[in-house]
Amino acid sequence: MEPVAGLLIGLAGSLHCAGMCGPIAMALPRNPTDSKATYVTGRFLYQFGRIFTYMVIGALAGLGASAITFAGYESVVSITAGVLMMLAATMQLLWHKSLLPTGPIMRLTAPMRKSMQQLMKTKSTLALGGIGIVNGLLPCGLVLAAIFGSASTGSPVEGAVFMAGFGLGTLPVMSAIALGGGVLLKKLTPSFRLLMPSIALLLGMVFVVRGMHLGIPYVSPKPPISHTQAACCSDGESEH
Repeated sequence: MEPVAGLLIGLAGSLHCAGMCGPIAMALPRNPTDSKATYVTGRFLYQFGRIFTYMVIGALAGLGASAITFAGYESVVSITAGVLMMLAATMQLLWHKSLLPTGPIMRLTAPMRKSMQQLMKTKSTLALGGIGIVNGLLPCGLVLAAIFGSASTGSPVEGAVFMAGFGLGTLPVMSAIALGGGVLLKKLTPSFRLLMPSIALLLGMVFVVRGMHLGIPYVSPKPPISHTQAACCSDGESEH
């Protein structure tokens, strides 16, 4: 479920990515002496850097949640991640409606934006990968929702896979913008950008339901019976 969920968030959020990170992809530097192959390679290095950052964050989120899961609170992790995902989606909706202040976000992202500007000036192919890495660190409601989803896996490996799926979901639209300029970006409408928060809200609800162990196959299965519980049950039956 995790890779598919990550991919769905990425696909649904592609249009949001286009609006938020599209200008960065369009502004990627290009050396006039670069061949067409070098130009395309540089753009994909940018995408790889972005997805690499997502995977590292997903692994860290999954690692942190794994400690809680190991302690026997797997359902708490899933429910908490689902609630936080819905909260992030709600914040994204408020952002689109211009109901959230931008000042704190601009101050928070100032160091990252400065690093990106310095990398933009180098005009080297490898620097494009660095731009992607920094781009992946920029705070965003879409990425935040995906991070909470990766935390719900309770595993660093699965968390990284979740975020890899998320990054791959955003790849087609972001690659089209990086390679084709602003043609696609100009055609986006605000209503399309609201699709991502809606999908994130739905997936957040799914994570909450999954953590409740309602006995619904695939969606909210009952918790597995531990070996101790199984042994106790077997002993009780054998006495009868």
